Parts: sequence; structure tokens; C-alpha cells
Amino acid sequence: MPPPIPLPADVQTWLRNAFESCNEEVSAVLTRVPTNHETALDMTFIDHFAALATPVQFPSGWLVEISTHFLGGGRHFGDWPELPRRWEIADIGFLVLFRQRGRLIRSKVALLQSKRLYPDELEWDEDSPLDYIRGFGRLFRHDDDWGEVTRPRNFSFTPESRYKALMTGVPQYQAIAQYETRRNVPVYYLLYHPWQIPHTVTFPLTSDHKVTGTCDVGCRVVPAQQLRAALQGRPEGHSPAYLELHHGLAAPFSHAEHRAGWRLRGRSAAGVRDRLHRQQPIRWWPQLHLQPQNWTNIRGPLIDD
Repeated sequence: MPPPIPLPADVQTWLRNAFESCNEEVSAVLTRVPTNHETALDMTFIDHFAALATPVQFPSGWLVEISTHFLGGGRHFGDWPELPRRWEIADIGFLVLFRQRGRLIRSKVALLQSKRLYPDELEWDEDSPLDYIRGFGRLFRHDDDWGEVTRPRNFSFTPESRYKALMTGVPQYQAIAQYETRRNVPVYYLLYHPWQIPHTVTFPLTSDHKVTGTCDVGCRVVPAQQLRAALQGRPEGHSPAYLELHHGLAAPFSHAEHRAGWRLRGRSAAGVRDRLHRQQPIRWWPQLHLQPQNWTNIRGPLIDD
């Protein structure tokens, strides 16, 4: 495999800003409303890059194109009689193409399986087939339920908060491991967090509520293989806590800046720049060249038996 080609400064700056603003935007949604479903956070991520989903020309002569592909909730395909039960390997497919003088000179591909950190007061709560069967009407609340909904409630993120939709040993967890082995394509967990931990929000929100402070935690990215290694030996159905990943992930996540995963933010992009000039691969973008043998692996890979 040829060594990576260094990115010019104007491309680096643009990518750094794109990822930093995405990180702050997605994390602010969870910071403000801790009960948001994973799908809503995925849509915020994709919506951010949809605004950049056109080739961008730079003064350096480079042209960059970012594309995303969403397949969250693919497990629901199994509820169709003619289809076997399958599990989404990634919620988001991420593709970046770099061209110069019309020629493709670099490409980066990432398969992201997203999971959110749950506030301590909230049990497992994600989209289900019943939500789609009931449709729009499920959002309407009767007067009898309104008092419970508007009763003051706290939702808190602490180091002991857990990723309750991430469970060891379940079919999706196993399917991701089998997919990586069978196709030799890495999968990454995209972990959603609030801006800071600890963090508490009281519902109902006030009309002047604002997200304040700095995005110190935010979105984190962890290779699925390293996450499984950190959870090895845990009982089936175990959902890790933030503190568990913060302390349990091996190098390079033992570095203070990368506890609980690589940051999806500007500082990470600066690190990407340094590694490119040292001709080393980007941490969470697997180095895949657009050759036929790679497309055999990538084509339609986001769900698996």
C-alpha cells in the first residue's frame, strides 16, 4: 500500500472545522435533551454533513467530497416475512474523497456503529417496530398523562452512567465481530456524550435554557475490536459505564486526551494532520483505496446475518 499523501493546510483547516462543529452540534442535542433517541443523534450527525455534501474546491487545487450513508435500525428488516433477521453492522457509513486535477488521489472510509450514553434515571429506550406501526399518533399525549410528563424531573450524566443499548454477547455485538473477521473491514463505535460529565438537566426546560461551557467530552470514536477487548470477561448482556471505558480501554486511549475514545473535534483533526505528515494512517479512518477488491468488501456491508 503506498504511503498517504499529505493534505494541504487549507484542506486540513476545513476538515478540522467540519468535525469540530459536528461534534459540538451533536453533543449539544444530548446535553440539552438527555432523553433523545440514538436515531435523532444520528440524524443530527448526518444533517451536519449533508450541508457539506457537495464537492468543495480549495485554493491549493484540491477538491474534497464528503458523503454519508444511514442504515440505523436495520434490525427491523427481520420483521418482514420474506427477509431473515439481520443486524446493522454500522449506523453510519462515512466516505471522503480527495481529488487533484480531477484525479482521485486519496480516499477514507469509516463504518460507525453509534451508541449513546444514558442518563442514570432513564432505562433502555430506543426506536422499536411498534413505533413505526403506531406512527405519528404515538407522539400525542392525553391530558391524563400530561401531569406526569411535565412533573419536574432531573436527568443526570455521571461517570457511572451506562451505554444501555450497547450490550455484550447480544446478536448485534457478535455480528459486528464476525463481520470484521469475515470481511477484514474495521468497524468503529461512535459514542455520544453530553458536553461535560457530570451533567444534570431538569425537565421541563425553561424557555431561556442554553447549553453552556465547553465541549470537553462530546462524541468519541473507539475501534470495535478494542472495545470488545476492554469488555472481555463481562457477563452476557453487560452494558459498560462511561467510567469503565474511561479507565479500561488500552493504549492509545490511556492518554488523558483520548480517554473513552478519540475526540471527534478539531484537536483530533490536528492530530490527523501530524500523522499524515509522518505517513501514518488516520486513527479512525481506515486506509482503504478504491480498488475493486476493496469494493467487494465495502459494497452493501452495513447489515449482516
